[in-house]
Amino acid sequence: MRIDLQLAETAGWRALLTLAQQNAQIFLPEPLEEYAVALLYRALGSAGSSSGSHTARFAKQLVEGTRADHEDLASVGDHCLLFSGLFPDHAIRNSIPVNYFVQVGRQAYQDHATRVGGEERALYRALAAQYVSVLDILLTMREEGAEGPCLDGLNAYQLWREAGSHQGWRVLRQLTPSLPANSTQALH
Repeated sequence: MRIDLQLAETAGWRALLTLAQQNAQIFLPEPLEEYAVALLYRALGSAGSSSGSHTARFAKQLVEGTRADHEDLASVGDHCLLFSGLFPDHAIRNSIPVNYFVQVGRQAYQDHATRVGGEERALYRALAAQYVSVLDILLTMREEGAEGPCLDGLNAYQLWREAGSHQGWRVLRQLTPSLPANSTQALH
């Protein structure tokens, strides 16, 4: 009897993603959910995988501008999504705004969508459009069982204010009872 370990690991990622969606109260359409599960499995695999350090190296190269120009745009989007959603502490430690990876990742998916056709085009357009929703789910997944948020106040504010992140807002509310001023309100 042969047990398919890939199926079991994929089911584990699906369960974690489903729990994170419930906790974040953000539910992805099926194609995006399937993509996210496959991405998590491909990038992180089993618990013993070292892909997290690969993603951190990728992000460092991206910031330093040393990535090859011919790099696959979908891969750039994937790495930025993983880095900003699961490893934001690496960006924060290196004084890189997490929102930078949101902007780069979203644009990479959008640009990739223009280079492909059919269902793949629709998928990558949806990833670009709902990038922050997927990010919020990954941040929620990352914070499961953690003692506190993985974002600091400044990055949470930037994600909320500039990207529309619900998780950024939740972190702000955890960190302070004060509410940020709305830019449309006059301060007198």
